[in-house]
Amino acid sequence: MLMYPIFITDDPDARVEIKSLPGQCRWGVNRLEEFLGPLVKKGLQSVILFGVPLKCVKDMGGTPADDPSGPVITAVKKLRSLFPDLYIACDVCLCEYTDHGHCGYLNADGTIDNAPSVVRIAEVAVNYAKAGAHCVAPSDMMDGRVKAIKRGLMDAGLGNKCTLMSYSAKFASSLYGPFRDAAGSAPSFGNRKCYQLPVAARGLARRAILRDMEEGADIIMVKPALPYLDIIADAGQLAANHPIACYQVSGEFAMVHAGAAAGVYDLKAMAFESVESMVRADRVNTCNYTLATRWRRLSVSIMPDLRLVVFTILAVITVSATLYSVIHDTYLDTSNPLLTHLPHPLSKTHYYANKANYLNVYFIKKAWAWTTGAFFFSWFTSPTSARSTSQVWKWVAQTVAWLIFTTWFFGPAILERFILVSGGECILALPGGAPLTVDDQYCLSKSQISASSHPDLFVASFAPPLDWRAIPRLRKGHDVSGHIFLLTMSTLFLADQLRYSLRLVNRPLLHNVALATIIALIGIWLFATYTTSLYFHSPFEKITGFEVEESAKIKKAERLRQSKQHTE
Repeated sequence: MLMYPIFITDDPDARVEIKSLPGQCRWGVNRLEEFLGPLVKKGLQSVILFGVPLKCVKDMGGTPADDPSGPVITAVKKLRSLFPDLYIACDVCLCEYTDHGHCGYLNADGTIDNAPSVVRIAEVAVNYAKAGAHCVAPSDMMDGRVKAIKRGLMDAGLGNKCTLMSYSAKFASSLYGPFRDAAGSAPSFGNRKCYQLPVAARGLARRAILRDMEEGADIIMVKPALPYLDIIADAGQLAANHPIACYQVSGEFAMVHAGAAAGVYDLKAMAFESVESMVRADRVNTCNYTLATRWRRLSVSIMPDLRLVVFTILAVITVSATLYSVIHDTYLDTSNPLLTHLPHPLSKTHYYANKANYLNVYFIKKAWAWTTGAFFFSWFTSPTSARSTSQVWKWVAQTVAWLIFTTWFFGPAILERFILVSGGECILALPGGAPLTVDDQYCLSKSQISASSHPDLFVASFAPPLDWRAIPRLRKGHDVSGHIFLLTMSTLFLADQLRYSLRLVNRPLLHNVALATIIALIGIWLFATYTTSLYFHSPFEKITGFEVEESAKIKKAERLRQSKQHTE
């Protein structure tokens, strides 16, 4: 996702060009619709706001920063009403609003007073969130500000409604000049190098990223971008479960323009190349004085979400194989008690139509065990910094879902309950093939029945041999395909884990083996989905097996979206 930085001034009707940022302006809130409307139509999804106070009285504590009538809070409310689907982030800092141009309170000797600065920064962030910002982004680099902001958001009831994007690795770069010109935020004395990272400090950057993760940052940012692609890659490895943002800062933007103006390269080609380099370093959200919005679409050739790719393949396989089974009559209706105990009519000529095939016996019936083994093989062989308990909790949730649907749910499993409410009966297949209906409890308890143990169930003339015994099964109702359900769940779960592994930089050799194992299993599960869809269950039972698992994932994703209130 590209995020467009917008400079908002306290002159509501302003449109002032910024000479050092070609094509960029300071905007008043009354001009935002004419400016952003065309860009939103072209695909702009997100902006980050920077206040530029020109008329207010600045002071040592940056009082105008969260003035309810100030530029940022006014702009947030305006944009929420104009563009309900636009994702709005707010830069949180005091430098534009202090009379000295530094990012916090100062001691008498001119050094930063960290403690009160953190309190003030958190206060401003919470007020932006209360105004309607979807995301707050502290750029001040005060130690402890992420924890203070997170606590402030939680205390205000906004902890799961406003994202915290931290400028975790912000370097003391020479590339900020045009921004300071645009925001009027150059310090009146000294510089900010004492609270930004030295340009060669890779280790400090890595520690800063880990610290912000521990303090509760939801998104990790690296700034600037192009000179620090190695740090972006590091961030992707250290924060494998966090979105990574990289800020293509004002100086980078100006360089791209200057080179194009000098005829060194094509402007459009270079703009996309610069963004692609960040994407290549790691999957990113990009803060960019974007050139791409000036053209037809906001798009870069970012690798599609692996989960969506696998989901699409699964859907195509299930639907196409099911259609083939209907057209060519290759499926066996396993809910029909007169047919279910018989061999598949094609079992002698089509290997995978035989239930005793190796794929069914050794893989499909043990699919979750194979999936579990591959997951933990991957998890334990991944770098320690990349391991996340959230991955384990996903496995726990999926395992519980599997048990609830197939084994037990305060009594019968959900799939068993579904058969019963759709007209199913407990059927015992007698030695000659004739079906005998018995009480449902025999199926639910999976009791073994014989003529000697349950003589009352059999009429004397139809009594089977005394040494015969069998377990009844639920038949006739809508028998949701448990195989399709399990294969879909296993495939998508492994695709999600594969997504984590592919993000890692310099993967250990053993983890590459685990990655190959996951890829192989995904291939096996896709093939198993094909054979099951081709030979077993009625069409509707296969489609519902696929849909039941997908519905569970969609509901889970919706709950996560509602709790986070932002998109990935």
